[in-house]
Amino acid sequence: MESNKVADHTSVQITQIDRKNKQYQKQKTKRVTHAKPDPKWNFPNPRKGTAFTEINFMDFKVIQDKKEIKLATYRYKPTNGQEPKALFLLFHGLNSSITHGSHIAKALADSGFCVIGFDHRGFGGSEGKRGFLEDYEIHLQDCRTFINKIEEMYGQQIKKFIGGLSMGGMSSYNMSLELPFKFAGVVLFAPAIKPFFNGFLIKIAKFIGTIIPEWRFIKQAGTNCHRSPEMSQFQTKDPNTYAGKMCAGTVKTIYTAMESSFKTFEQYNAPFLIIQGGLDKLVDPDVGYDLIERSPSKDKTHWYYEGMWHDIWHEPEIIELIPKVIKWCEERI
Repeated sequence: MESNKVADHTSVQITQIDRKNKQYQKQKTKRVTHAKPDPKWNFPNPRKGTAFTEINFMDFKVIQDKKEIKLATYRYKPTNGQEPKALFLLFHGLNSSITHGSHIAKALADSGFCVIGFDHRGFGGSEGKRGFLEDYEIHLQDCRTFINKIEEMYGQQIKKFIGGLSMGGMSSYNMSLELPFKFAGVVLFAPAIKPFFNGFLIKIAKFIGTIIPEWRFIKQAGTNCHRSPEMSQFQTKDPNTYAGKMCAGTVKTIYTAMESSFKTFEQYNAPFLIIQGGLDKLVDPDVGYDLIERSPSKDKTHWYYEGMWHDIWHEPEIIELIPKVIKWCEERI
């Protein structure tokens, strides 16, 4: 079912399909698990030739194991040389880096936005235990500290957007859940706020993660995020990608945070755009439908691409999505 069919849902009720039906869920699981990377989906690297124009533009340090570590920060100012019409705070996914969103940052900067982000502790260009995601509250506190620093730098009056991919979408979701009126809009790219698979092996990993959190025993396949084999190889070999074995504690933290986030949909009031693919192997493809139906927000949009996989930033649809996302943001300035 490798289709590029897209659906745009902005209404409160989605009634065409009973998504709780066991037969539907069984077919969805079969469709996603049977999807395989295929060279026919290879396409030019969307971020080739792009890079953030400023690295470590501010001092951002946190404490890990009673030691001070430095987190890498990135900025892309408006390319027209003028003051930004709004800020866009960008957050990356697990095992990734803000550098992986440089093409998105450039497009936003070309449209007058200032794009700002940081690499999570232990990932990308940041210091810290490699590939280890600590307690999620520690991660959220890093995000809060970062946002506070940005507001000290730019003031609180400038319009601010927040968004991210996968775990970065989860981070953006939880920041805007706490402070729904701080942001003019939230862009959630395949946000990790509803797990797709949560079976026996995940439960075992979560248990081990409680006892030996830093034990690295889960080998990453590297083929679950892209339908383009070429893009999978490129991302795996990228120096800012953590491709080593995953820590049990990281699995415990991310899945616990996903489950916790899913329980808060009825409390989510921020203006949001959620973008989700129908062949996502890591996040439930129906997460957008769930959030649209359950959130009381008065400003909510869902774009669903039937054939898209998890790493939206590096799927073919991103070429079409970037200008649409920019337009969505500009309508809220």
